[in-house]
Amino acid sequence: MSIDMFNLTTYAAVDRKHLNEMGYIREDTTWKSFYKFFCEVEYGNIMWQPQKFRSETNYKIPYTKVDVNPKYFNNYNMFQSWLFGLFCESEDISLNSFNVSRIDLKSDIENLFIDAVLPRLYAMGYRRDSVGLYKGTIYIGSNPKIRIYDKIKEIKARARKGGDVTDCELEMLSSGKQITRFEIQIRGYKGTLKDVVNNPVGLASYFDKLQFYDMKDDEKIASMGGLQRLMSRIPRKYRVEYETFRNEEIQAQIRNNYISSVKEWFEGDDGRDGVPF
Repeated sequence: MSIDMFNLTTYAAVDRKHLNEMGYIREDTTWKSFYKFFCEVEYGNIMWQPQKFRSETNYKIPYTKVDVNPKYFNNYNMFQSWLFGLFCESEDISLNSFNVSRIDLKSDIENLFIDAVLPRLYAMGYRRDSVGLYKGTIYIGSNPKIRIYDKIKEIKARARKGGDVTDCELEMLSSGKQITRFEIQIRGYKGTLKDVVNNPVGLASYFDKLQFYDMKDDEKIASMGGLQRLMSRIPRKYRVEYETFRNEEIQAQIRNNYISSVKEWFEGDDGRDGVPF
């Protein structure tokens, strides 16, 4: 799965009876929350009825917000069925009914140690002071925000804290492979869910922001734009791994991994009509 988060907004009203069967509905009587009602369900959170401003302003705000991680759904058909089922039958729901306020893209590269990547990575269009490193995860920029981290380490840490781990993530753990995740968070996406469905492959262009210095050309590093990495040299023990993923090759693998994964999810197990690639 190559989409890691959807934040969707719509003017349609939820089916409260159905949500009450799925989870517990909380009502904010203090008027502190943006939405009056909140329901946490197995795959995400649903909020509805804006209350933060005056009535005329609240009326202009999308009535419902859905935050969901598509990783829980084997394919797009399952996701759409779940999403549409949240709303009243009287609502005229379509893909154009949902605006995408946030979408996270991801690409997982196997057997590429993060310590072999960071010294030679830079991101086009980002200032040098927009890079940060926290607990082994590198952060670049704010919107889009790039995160690069050890996915296996992240899953293990989540499992130790009692967090939810999907079957796919359990397979990652049992594989014994090293997996480095390249993740891009896009807020304020200018489009609807239909735009994403019609061209999910087009989002691969966001991964073009990731560029890699040539390890053999240190003089070129000083003259090239972008972010100089946090270390001046790759640790010797990781050089063999890096040699397997040279410049264009690693860029292509990140992009191609996203494309193949997103195609598989949208097409489903038996293919899906109406989604052009």
